[in-house]
Amino acid sequence: MSDTSPVNQERLRHGAGPTPARVAQPGEPLFAFVRARDQVRFHCELRDCGPWGTEAQFYRNEEFVQGHRFPTRELATTWAEAERAALERDA
Repeated sequence: MSDTSPVNQERLRHGAGPTPARVAQPGEPLFAFVRARDQVRFHCELRDCGPWGTEAQFYRNEEFVQGHRFPTRELATTWAEAERAALERDA
């Protein structure tokens, strides 16, 4: 029979207190630009997801728009640059 018990048994006890809040890790800025047509600011960040790859995240005027995770940093960067070209072409 396998042991499926949680690693931290103390967290399950009555009165253990709340779970500590998750601390978000900052992303690595890849690029930022302002679209001339409507003065909208876009920026892209890369986030390391450890063994799951790298995520490219796009923000429009500081609000999250979309993100995609890729197995390698190179694929994430290539996709982000293609998205940037499409956004600039829409100008």
